[in-house]
Amino acid sequence: MADTYHFSAPGRTEIGGNHTDHQHGCVLAAAVDMETMAEVTLTGTNIIRVDSEGYKPVEIDLNDLDARESEKNTTAALIRGVAAAFARRGYKLSGFEAKVRSTVLPGSGLSSSAAFEVCIGAILRGEYNNNDMKKFSQVKIAQIGQFAENVFFGKPCGLMDQTASSVGGVVSIDFENTAHPAVEQLDVDLHAYGYALCILDSGAGHEDLTDEYSAITNELRAVCRVFGKEVLREVPEEAFLAELPKVRAAAGDRAVNRAFHVYAENRRALAEKEALRLGDFDKFLA
Repeated sequence: MADTYHFSAPGRTEIGGNHTDHQHGCVLAAAVDMETMAEVTLTGTNIIRVDSEGYKPVEIDLNDLDARESEKNTTAALIRGVAAAFARRGYKLSGFEAKVRSTVLPGSGLSSSAAFEVCIGAILRGEYNNNDMKKFSQVKIAQIGQFAENVFFGKPCGLMDQTASSVGGVVSIDFENTAHPAVEQLDVDLHAYGYALCILDSGAGHEDLTDEYSAITNELRAVCRVFGKEVLREVPEEAFLAELPKVRAAAGDRAVNRAFHVYAENRRALAEKEALRLGDFDKFLA
């Protein structure tokens, strides 16, 4: 009987730094105690087969790792994208069967897709690449997941979701250098302060919001074009304010408001991190 192996990756919640990661900004995030869990059997074939509870099984042929337009917004795209990222780096790949169960509610804003990507990445690292943490750091696994979501799934997300899931705990992340983001784990015990992080059912979902999400990055890109830049981290806030009439004319008022939001959130995420590092929870709440 074939051996089975167990892998898991948590969902995540955003604490500070809303929509700043795709602008190479600063965030504060935390893993949650909801997770994607996989029971894996190695097959030695070229087929990855994933049977997720509540969904139809998905099969990916490792001989065909090109992005497909027809797979946008599907589980197959995420699996194929993670495998493709390994292949493009020249790393080992082989098939497996995975039975997947997840308590990360889909469409809840807890990043079920990131948890799934990180879990698939952990399987490929662990079973076929000797769990090489030097070559495949937690951040590298996160970057592979982001690649899958950006290029194969079709969502232009930043790197916060995957990093928070892969690294775990409460993390402060500065994405100024996205190739080597500065990740700092913080020792935070909410219960010690008399608080808990609660997840409520709002009755709304995130599943069909890819177009709305894309609008954020597109409008911020329009702001950056005024300055000949790609992301807002490259545009000093003073320069943005000095050219405000020109930016409004070029990008529109909603894009300007989005930029104001990013600048404020960057400051807030850094202030929150510092308060938590000093153990000043009242200042963090303020």
